[in-house]
Amino acid sequence: MPVPTAPTAASSPLVSSAPVETLRSSELSPLYWLGTNADNVFLYREYREAENLGDPITTAVTALTRQQPLDPDYFNPLSPATKVGASITNGSVITLDISSDAFKRRVDAGIAERAVQQLVYTATAAAANAGLSNSDNPLEVVILVDGHHGYKAFGHVTLGEPMSRDGSLAAPVWIIDPAQGVTSEGRVEVFGRGVAFESQLRWQIFRITDLDKPSEGKLVKAGTVSVDAPAGEIGEYKFSQKLDPGTYELYVFHEDVSGQTEERQNADSKVFTIK
Repeated sequence: MPVPTAPTAASSPLVSSAPVETLRSSELSPLYWLGTNADNVFLYREYREAENLGDPITTAVTALTRQQPLDPDYFNPLSPATKVGASITNGSVITLDISSDAFKRRVDAGIAERAVQQLVYTATAAAANAGLSNSDNPLEVVILVDGHHGYKAFGHVTLGEPMSRDGSLAAPVWIIDPAQGVTSEGRVEVFGRGVAFESQLRWQIFRITDLDKPSEGKLVKAGTVSVDAPAGEIGEYKFSQKLDPGTYELYVFHEDVSGQTEERQNADSKVFTIK
């Protein structure tokens, strides 16, 4: 599948900062993928099972290069890395050593920039998820390639200097739970992250009878949910709904506060089943 293109920077960033995650699960690894949103490309996270390679950062980054996202709206420009190693220096810098084969695909400068941020976000998320860092001590990441500084990833991004999360590339809205394709009993528990605007996030749940035509689903429930962050900052949201057995598609999105359109803004979606 061709890799989409992307601008080299978010033209009007919605997120000014992207704090690291709170401790969530030691059994799953947080992996960051790319996803298109209108005319831009942002980073989205899934929690995934991964082979335990001895430390959480190596485990997560290796899985990132070797797996593909569950959500068909996301994509991964990285290639399987034959070697990944990680260490934390002075409690503040992650040194990530990865083999050059992770960067063998041909992509433009914008996607290259975001793919490197996939590594930064995933490494820092894995550290936070394992309790190795927190929002008061966000870690920087130094990426070495085959043990060396100065490698140009995808021929575009020079590596080897400390890097932080680029908040402008974080998705303005994304759904963490339910994961794409999961089955739950009786109700759906929704959890995610999004940018707090003047209005709340809106959500819609459609019942799907034909998986090949999810856009033709019937709207069964809708509402709003607050984000636990000040306006302009990214925070978490959660809600739950009781549903009859069946397959559904959930959308969470910003509404257009200008009133110029009723289209969903910055939407993320997930298909799930209730039994």
